[in-house]
Amino acid sequence: MDLITRANWKQMEEEKKMCDALNELFAEELKEADERGRAAGLELAKQVFRLSGSGVSESEIARQCDITVEQVREILE
Repeated sequence: MDLITRANWKQMEEEKKMCDALNELFAEELKEADERGRAAGLELAKQVFRLSGSGVSESEIARQCDITVEQVREILE
């Protein structure tokens, strides 16, 4: 493995630089997507808690929120 790595070191360095450049290029978009995902997850959790507090069954919460019963239970833990 070491021999292969040394033989292809220049190519590996170029690919690493390319990956770093792509990360920089898409950093803002990735950050925004992460923020949207977190906000959506928070809203989902709030909805699950509201429904649960109203006495709605886990299976009905799952159906209304379009998630699995296991995910409902995980949120409610």
